[in-house]
Amino acid sequence: MQRFLHDMFNGPIWRAFLLMGVFAGLSAITSYHLVLLFSANFGFVSQYGIMALKDGGLLQLAELVFYGYLSIAFYVLFKGCLYGVLGHFMKH
Repeated sequence: MQRFLHDMFNGPIWRAFLLMGVFAGLSAITSYHLVLLFSANFGFVSQYGIMALKDGGLLQLAELVFYGYLSIAFYVLFKGCLYGVLGHFMKH
C-alpha cells in the first residue's frame, strides 16, 4: 500500500495533477452532502427523539460519521497529490 501511494503521489506529474482534481471533487461532494444529511438527521432526531433513533436515526448517524472519515481520506489523498506536484517543481 505504501508503494502504491508513493507511486501515485510521486509518479508522472500529469497523473498526480489529474488525481488531485478527482480527490478534490470527491472531497467537496462528500462534504457538501454530509452537511445536508447531518442537518436532516439532527432535525429528525430532535423532532421525534428516542423513536427516531430506534427507527434508524442512530444507524444513519453512524453512516454519516463513516462518510465524514471518507471525506477526510479524500482530502488527505488530495493533499498528498498536491505535495507530489509541488515536489516535482521544487526538484527542477
